[in-house]
Amino acid sequence: MKKRWCLLLLSLFAAGSVFAEELVVKPEQLIARYKAKVEEKNGAISISSHTAEWDSGLLIQPPKGKKFDFSKARYLAVDVENLSRDRQLRMTMHISSGVRNGKSSSHVDLPHREVNTGIGLNPGEKRTMRLYLPHASLFTAPEGGRNFKNPLDTTKINGIEFKMQWPFEAERKGLLNCRLTNLRLEGTPDTSRKVMAKNYFPFIDIYGQYKHIDWPEKIHNDQELVAEHKRELAELAKTPAPAEWDRFGGWAKGPKLKATGNFRVEKYQGKWFFVDPEGRLFWSTGLDVLRDHSDATNGRGHEKWFSQKVPANGTLPFTQWNLEKKYGKKEYKDDFYLVLTKRLQAWGINTIGNWAAGDFMRKGRTPYTMQLSDFAKGFPRFAESRVKFYDVFDPQFDVKMGNILRDRAAEDPAIKQSLNDPMCIGYFIDNELRFNDIISAVMQAVPKQPAKVEFLNDLKKQYGTIQKLNAAWKTKYADWNALAFSRTKELPKSEAFREDSDKFYAKFVNRYFETCRKGIKKTAPYRLYLGCRFVGFRQKNSAWAAATKYCDVVSVNTYSNSVNNVNSRDFRDRPVLIGEFHFGTYDRGMFSSSLAPVGDQKERANSYTRFVQGALVHPNFVGAHWFQFRDQPLTGRYDGEGYQIGFVDVADTPYPELTKAAREVGENMYRYRRNGKLVNSMK
Repeated sequence: MKKRWCLLLLSLFAAGSVFAEELVVKPEQLIARYKAKVEEKNGAISISSHTAEWDSGLLIQPPKGKKFDFSKARYLAVDVENLSRDRQLRMTMHISSGVRNGKSSSHVDLPHREVNTGIGLNPGEKRTMRLYLPHASLFTAPEGGRNFKNPLDTTKINGIEFKMQWPFEAERKGLLNCRLTNLRLEGTPDTSRKVMAKNYFPFIDIYGQYKHIDWPEKIHNDQELVAEHKRELAELAKTPAPAEWDRFGGWAKGPKLKATGNFRVEKYQGKWFFVDPEGRLFWSTGLDVLRDHSDATNGRGHEKWFSQKVPANGTLPFTQWNLEKKYGKKEYKDDFYLVLTKRLQAWGINTIGNWAAGDFMRKGRTPYTMQLSDFAKGFPRFAESRVKFYDVFDPQFDVKMGNILRDRAAEDPAIKQSLNDPMCIGYFIDNELRFNDIISAVMQAVPKQPAKVEFLNDLKKQYGTIQKLNAAWKTKYADWNALAFSRTKELPKSEAFREDSDKFYAKFVNRYFETCRKGIKKTAPYRLYLGCRFVGFRQKNSAWAAATKYCDVVSVNTYSNSVNNVNSRDFRDRPVLIGEFHFGTYDRGMFSSSLAPVGDQKERANSYTRFVQGALVHPNFVGAHWFQFRDQPLTGRYDGEGYQIGFVDVADTPYPELTKAAREVGENMYRYRRNGKLVNSMK
């Protein structure tokens, strides 16, 4: 066995020649992290682990007393091979600079920052994972400006980590089993991103794009905007919906099940499916936030950022302005929605996902999901608390949530129409509630908070006296009143408290899901309750148990490169819908890539395909919805998110690599799910 591993540093000169510099990595620089096994052999590194916990994987440290210098390259890249014969691999690569709670002295004083990229691979597949290097020397904006979200001091990189970020998988043999080869630096730094301070402002053009660099889809004038629209219309005219689809997007050539006139779910030959109103199997590929325009840019206080004058109200709705030019009129919505319908069919997308425009859903051409609330205003919450959850024991919760569909239908014409519209699949209630904060919220609540009163009543029935509770919890409450008034953030650490709080947590979440279900079924018993859109798969067992008991379909938002290894046992043999996933890059002028960064547009397309493939062969998943239809604003939406995550950009121009990949998935997904094997080609 070699006693070193060679790191090839490749820089591509303008003339096209390749320069290779070997960096010798000694064995002590290869650090196996938490239960992972690392083996170097013949210039390759194999990593295996049965767990994704505690950053299990590999850390490559620089030589003792030094840092890695990546300042002369554009990408850090590595070839990754999945050695598993039957499982997808998901893995991320991370680098950082600076010291936690400290500063760096090169270029600018930088705090500790980290960037990453990721990859999903089918069994036996080998592909390159690339990380775009955010050099602080190039990407630090002048004072008062905006640029790359996390620039690093690339002359002083702390190390290279390989792991399964945001773990959710159950432990199993061979969960991670891969080989790394040809770790390298590619290309020369993207010096076009370096802009002299005197030339930096304005940095946003009249279309809402970054002004100082170019890319293939970028719009430079109104004529290009109109010409691109005409080109796309001609392409859409030649691209109907996939031939295997029925009018709902179900499997027209597949088995015929019972037709009920509404969407439902059924397990067929060991795998869950939606069943469309005509009885055909339906697997849901969706897009979120299908609206004519969204997320206008706030220009108030930043007038020098923009190439045009900021309106008096401070708002710059770039997409709206672009669409008005594109369609040649102010009232473009009907035309836009007609084109959007054709786009979804051409792209292999059969579902309108969450947060869509009511006017678009009411067109009745595409199956849709609806959200009845996103943490509903006016519903009972925890007083003096910012926790994102309701007090489900407040009597008003049953009144409001128990009638949510009835009340929302009275207010919203689209929801009213959905009650009898066969295109309506069902309803989400809420989005990314803080399930893990429930017990803390109860314990810190004011004495009269209904949930706290309920918890104390349960404890009184169980223990009888405060002395017995203190003995079990290892606490020192003077009396029950003292516990009621206690609002400490420090929760008791005893096993008895854990058991009591877990019991109450289960009671709490069951009441939540039961009431939500009632709020839908008493008004529309034939519509599906699509759950609460959990944040990821790391939920308590009692939360899964309650969700699978009351939801027709459990919904989960996840940002990872694969869901193929999600533990089926969590779902209690119930169907699951991915409410959000995406991949983004830095190669289209955006300052932030996404919650799941990848190397370039080609890799976005590959990642989309592999993610959906992993879901298609998993027996529980019945669909996957991409967040979101359009890139977010360059300088961020209301909460700062500004990701390059769209099927289209701010000028409404599609990303061809991604739309082509989605079409291939849509054309072949039913046969792929039937076959149930992870192979690279969807065809």
